[in-house]
Amino acid sequence: MSSIVPGPRKKLEEEITAARAGAKPLNASDLNPSAPQHEDLTGLDDWPDSLRTTVETEYARVEALATNRRKTADRTVPDLVRQLGALLDQIGDAIQAARKSDPPEASLATVAELLGIPSDEQATGRSTRRAAARTLKQLRGQLKDLETAPDHGRLTRLTTFTIRLALVLDRSPAAGGVLAPIALDRYANAIPDAQRDWPFDRKLTSWQDIHRTLDD
Repeated sequence: MSSIVPGPRKKLEEEITAARAGAKPLNASDLNPSAPQHEDLTGLDDWPDSLRTTVETEYARVEALATNRRKTADRTVPDLVRQLGALLDQIGDAIQAARKSDPPEASLATVAELLGIPSDEQATGRSTRRAAARTLKQLRGQLKDLETAPDHGRLTRLTTFTIRLALVLDRSPAAGGVLAPIALDRYANAIPDAQRDWPFDRKLTSWQDIHRTLDD
């Protein structure tokens, strides 16, 4: 008897599906056997599913761009847009839940540093929630535009910001909820974010540090 061996396209789809389901980490070689070898993503097992899958999809997009596979990168965009939209919803919920919180000054200072917020801006956090809601709505609109016409530069900026903010809110909901509106306002006003242009492995290390060390 002969066995049926999946063709390359079918095998590729199965590899990506298995990775997104958590069966194994994503690897650039899964997306293209001729792509340069890269280390698997590790250390995400205890992350919330929504954050883990977003990071994995972003990794696949960035690796495809780095190896000149624009079409492959474009194919990751719908999943990434959907995952980022879910994170934006979680960010909005966390901001609302933190309305009555009064976190310690030390926590506020730590979170402000992680989000790149100067200390003299922290006092306005509780008065900007309506503006934050408007910014979140604008970001969802941007995601729809990016899904239709992928702009990978804009997507990198939005993804980097959203993952970091969602992670901070997951690990420090009280302080994060107070300062998230300021972070959103700075994003809306195009204030430069140094992390945007970091290589993916440096971003991942910083995100893992947040997850490991930050806890209300």
